[in-house]
Amino acid sequence: MFRSLLIRLVLNAGTLYLITYLLPADVVYTGGVKFFAVAGLFMTIINLVIKPILKILALPFVILTAGLFMIFINAFLLWFLKYALDIVKFQDVSLVIHTKGGYLVAGLLFGLLNWILNVIFRK
Repeated sequence: MFRSLLIRLVLNAGTLYLITYLLPADVVYTGGVKFFAVAGLFMTIINLVIKPILKILALPFVILTAGLFMIFINAFLLWFLKYALDIVKFQDVSLVIHTKGGYLVAGLLFGLLNWILNVIFRK
């Protein structure tokens, strides 16, 4: 179980790194490696607790849109990550996504990259 959580943490941190690398104009972070460790931990907790609840509540929309509504759920989760990081206020750790379109593109990339990394690195 601990190994699975550690793998999720590393995969979420890696996904966040790829998003910041692929969208440097829309997604800006501060904190270097510390950001990816803290944000990866927060995103792992968010994905374990909040995402299943949102998926159940939004199931009709996910079915109606053939899964495209998951982009909005991922965008919301990224907004929630930004909000959580702002509340906790780790020193020199922040996330800024400049536009609503940036949230949507980042949500799309987060879903795709997380899925790809999970296929590659999980059993």
